[in-house]
Amino acid sequence: MRINIHNYRPLDNGRYRFVLKSIEEKETMYGERLMWLFEELEHGATVVGFTSLSTSTKANAYKWASALNPEIQNQRSWTEKDVVSKKCFLTVGITHGSNGPGNKITEVAPIEE
Repeated sequence: MRINIHNYRPLDNGRYRFVLKSIEEKETMYGERLMWLFEELEHGATVVGFTSLSTSTKANAYKWASALNPEIQNQRSWTEKDVVSKKCFLTVGITHGSNGPGNKITEVAPIEE
């Protein structure tokens, strides 16, 4: 088995092009959440974001999903198949946690293609 070593360094504050690689439910210290795994298109950096499972149109899960796939705004529900592999802009900032610096998603915006 080969284990690749990744020297993590957060992206600088700014706006970058990403693709959503996966979304899954995770149990966290804050309860059940959605974990969104994004990959930056130019350098391959990964950024993870968490949202609640709220079904409200004001919730970040809905806002992020709609930015990835605007057709969701015309639907009554959506699944990971509607958003995985979709591209978007992420605006990220740097946060300092117990594991050192990392990125925090501050905005998910659509890419007009």
